[in-house]
Amino acid sequence: MKFRNFAPLLVACIATFLLLAYATVVTVAIPAIATDLHTDFAALQWVVDLYTLALAALLIACGAVGDAVGRRKVFLAGFTLFTLSSLACGLAPGVRELIAFRGAQGIGGAAMFATTLPLIRASYSGREQHRAFAAWGAVAGLAAAVGNVCGGLLAEALGWRWIFLLAVPAGAAGLVLAVVFLPRDPERGVRRMDVAGSFLLSVGIAALVVASLLFGEHGAGAEPAAAAVVAVAGILACVVRERRTPDPVIDPALFRHPRFLAVVAVAFGYYFAAFGPLTVMSSWFQDGAGLDAVDTSLLLALQPAVFFVVSAACGAVLQRVPLWVPLGVGTALCAAGCAGLALLGAVYEPSALVPSLVLTGIGAGMVSPVLPSAAMRDADPAQAGAAAAVANTARQVGLALGTAVCGGLFISLSAPTRREYTAAIGEVGAVGALVALAAAAPAIVLLRRAEGRTRTRGSRPSAAESGTPGTGSADTGASRRDAGR
Repeated sequence: MKFRNFAPLLVACIATFLLLAYATVVTVAIPAIATDLHTDFAALQWVVDLYTLALAALLIACGAVGDAVGRRKVFLAGFTLFTLSSLACGLAPGVRELIAFRGAQGIGGAAMFATTLPLIRASYSGREQHRAFAAWGAVAGLAAAVGNVCGGLLAEALGWRWIFLLAVPAGAAGLVLAVVFLPRDPERGVRRMDVAGSFLLSVGIAALVVASLLFGEHGAGAEPAAAAVVAVAGILACVVRERRTPDPVIDPALFRHPRFLAVVAVAFGYYFAAFGPLTVMSSWFQDGAGLDAVDTSLLLALQPAVFFVVSAACGAVLQRVPLWVPLGVGTALCAAGCAGLALLGAVYEPSALVPSLVLTGIGAGMVSPVLPSAAMRDADPAQAGAAAAVANTARQVGLALGTAVCGGLFISLSAPTRREYTAAIGEVGAVGALVALAAAAPAIVLLRRAEGRTRTRGSRPSAAESGTPGTGSADTGASRRDAGR
């Protein structure tokens, strides 16, 4: 493959690696930041949380903006903001400035994340598109490993500011490649933006993430309950608005597609089960099993390492099989990994949880490369960015809720005994398994039923049904419109 053909994928992978790695890379470095900036841990928690909040709340809105004004434009703007914000974070004189710049970094990350997948889809077709999505999925898993392992090591070796400063040359190189090699936005008619709907949806999702964060930090109480009420009100108001406006953020008809609903459920379920319990497992490894931070990080990195191998080795193949296999079976393997966490938590040895890490790594590695194209398959090409953003938002909300719910089970354990730790680990595994199974079972049924309907019509399964991206009904419609031009 010539570099010109490879460059758009390289840009997408650089952007994805940076924005996902920086969701977790700061966590282990919080003590070093607290010492240097002379602040407490409560304030610094927002250095971690505000990035997550902005990323989850603005994904769909940024996807809709990209669909309306051009995905390349939104991607470049987001990448520029992310890179400049990384520089500002590294030079921040105090904690307030650092928190503000992390919020800006999250906004840039949301713009990048919302437009990366549609840009990959526009840059490749056929087998090249299969391989591109597989590579993207593998890089997404690798970013999680680097974020968890390298944050503390960088802070100790170079100082916490270099965690952010090292993103600047990588971001600058990615920006240059993006300007030169990303495909131009196609000419399109002026499309109005539903600003009110975008605002209501962003408020609802932000409030949901805040409720999750508050619950994870403090347990049940008035503050997380109030945030949850705001979340429900915002999302319901957005639904009412979207049904009435001629220019919705997301076409409500998309949610009448059982396959799209299955994809969104899987996105939430597999992220909840695979990554939600990791904070609790980290606590168990260090406080219960007596491992240090480096050994804990390396042990937890087993999961994303397996994720990376599965995505890289099997991602292209998985996109050519029926969707229920990677999405349904992959999520079911995440459930099995959590069930193993519940069963093996009683064995008070770190190695006892290795099978759970391996199983969730395999399951997530099966789902991740296929999910992006599956999310865009039933959407009109003009709204592909928003459709992909819905799935990515479901993943981020699944992670936030998973971390909060699993962490909430540990809040009452001030000085846990071996029995209390074991019981909490079992509860975490059981919750994760139930959530993943609740997503996997209907996904398998709905996706197999969709495939069966195609076969009963007397034709071979279409690419949209069998898992081949970019050649489904939505893309066919796009080709006809392009031919009409």
